[in-house]
Amino acid sequence: MAEDVAALLREADAMPYGEARTVLVERALRAAEAGDDHDLVIRARLDLAEAYQYGGEPVKVFATFSRNLADYDAEPGRWDRWVTHELLWQFKWVVANMRQFPQIPLRRTLDALDEMERRYRQAGDMTHAVHAKRCFTASHLGDDEGMREWFHRWQTSPRDELSDCEACDTSSKVWALASLGRDEDAVAAAKPVVEGRSTCAVQPQNMLITVLLPYVRTGRLEQAAQAHRRAYRIVRGQPSHLEDIGTHLEFCALTGNETRGLEILQRELPLLERPPSPSQERTFQEGAALLLRRLEETGHGHLTVRRAGRDVPVPELRAAMEAGARRISAEFDARNGNDTHSRQTERRLAARPLVARLPLFPHHRASSTGSPHDNWRRGVAALDQAASRDHDAGPAVRELAEAVAGFTERGDTAGAALARVDLARAYLAAGRALDAAETAEEAVTLLDRADGTAPAAARRTLAAAQHALGEYDRQLATLRRLGDPAALMDMADDMNGRDEDRQAAGAYAAAADLFEAAGDLLAAGRALTLHATSVHYAGDDRAGIAAAFDRARAALTAAGKERAARELALLAYEEADVLRWQDEHDRAAELAREAADAFTALGDEDDAELARDLLRALGEDD
Repeated sequence: MAEDVAALLREADAMPYGEARTVLVERALRAAEAGDDHDLVIRARLDLAEAYQYGGEPVKVFATFSRNLADYDAEPGRWDRWVTHELLWQFKWVVANMRQFPQIPLRRTLDALDEMERRYRQAGDMTHAVHAKRCFTASHLGDDEGMREWFHRWQTSPRDELSDCEACDTSSKVWALASLGRDEDAVAAAKPVVEGRSTCAVQPQNMLITVLLPYVRTGRLEQAAQAHRRAYRIVRGQPSHLEDIGTHLEFCALTGNETRGLEILQRELPLLERPPSPSQERTFQEGAALLLRRLEETGHGHLTVRRAGRDVPVPELRAAMEAGARRISAEFDARNGNDTHSRQTERRLAARPLVARLPLFPHHRASSTGSPHDNWRRGVAALDQAASRDHDAGPAVRELAEAVAGFTERGDTAGAALARVDLARAYLAAGRALDAAETAEEAVTLLDRADGTAPAAARRTLAAAQHALGEYDRQLATLRRLGDPAALMDMADDMNGRDEDRQAAGAYAAAADLFEAAGDLLAAGRALTLHATSVHYAGDDRAGIAAAFDRARAALTAAGKERAARELALLAYEEADVLRWQDEHDRAAELAREAADAFTALGDEDDAELARDLLRALGEDD
């Protein structure tokens, strides 16, 4: 039982934060509790609190943390130093989360902060993080003087074992500086994290969002554009970052990027159905309402946004977003006994553009005079030359960016979309993967909208850019849409070589689906065999592994036992090896014998000997 729980926790730890990871940790906790193993129960609870915190369900952290805290208080001697440290670390999440829910009484929130300080002092007079939380609490209550005082204490107290990592601590300080109107200081403080000299799992993306508007307000427009593009790609589609997405909507509204903002809003609006907290919900609604107001002011109030199966007119959706934001702010004000949040909301809803137009890409700017067709032709020629002679792709980028801008200025949407495909290829050749991905996405969106489906070249370029950025899940989704099983097999093989087993399993399965749809059951069976082994390496879900091997066997059998004889022999060998590691020795030996006999019948003595080696290993293990 203990080994099964530990395996589930290891499997969950390799997964991205989100519902799938959370469900797996919940399952591990139930198993640990059934086995009555105190240490495993504590470990699973700590991991579950983390899954809730970063998976967009902060309200669930309270109960999980409270159970661990009560357990610690009852028997502190059963907790070792590092597990105790982790429990105290999670206290910071609880205090921060309590501010996000107006249903939680203010007194209870302040008492929790006092209790955090008491325990941190008891652990070794570690107050650095306590000062940070008091600074944020003062800001939440609209106490500017208190915020300055606690910020000073935070800055001047030494870091300790319970301080946030240096990158996150710096990001929090930059937020405080910006909130106090010290934009230049905020930008200067952000530099080490933005430049990658100080990073962690959530940095620099959190910092880029924090410094986004300070960049615009201080005239650092190119840095602002880059920060928006880098950070949004990381947080998009993630419920736990609903507030950050709201900031990106606000940025688009204030910089003349209403069209991009509308695309983001349409993509992310479903996240509002399950907001992580009222605070995050309000920030998103404020950004959305501001953006929608700007669309109306710029003559686009006739547009609609798809929500809950209905095309909602922009003015109607704006009114709903404004009402939602005002309602939540009123709830916070009722809780806190002042009007701080309502005033902040009105200020954000009424904000005016900071700049008339901030181009996010070179091809978004106005073009020079000249023919975009000529620019396009020269750009493609320069790109071909760069590919064949290992030349700099810079000239190709410049010509193709000019072509896109020229087509756009002339209202030639089709020409601008197709030129973007080549521009994305040029960006890739120049080593600018982020620019390539963003440009290819624009091209695919425009071409899908015009013709119902983008050319394969556009999706291939997008997939290559996503791969270069390490966005493997998005690459898989793009290749699924492309419908090319060979491309999916190439991706899966690459992921397999990188030990990215979860992504490899997904790509092999997607390729198998396409092979099956095309009637190529032999190719499907080969892909499913590789899928099964990847599922094994990705985790310890024995039922899932067995089902994967069963599906592969069914496909190969359907292809014809004689035609698929070698593939069936390989499948038997691979499954036997997996079962050996699962201590299922009898079934493993049966399959190893099957593989040895099959390879011998095929005249393949090398592989037959490998199968016999496996049989001997099973005998030694026995």
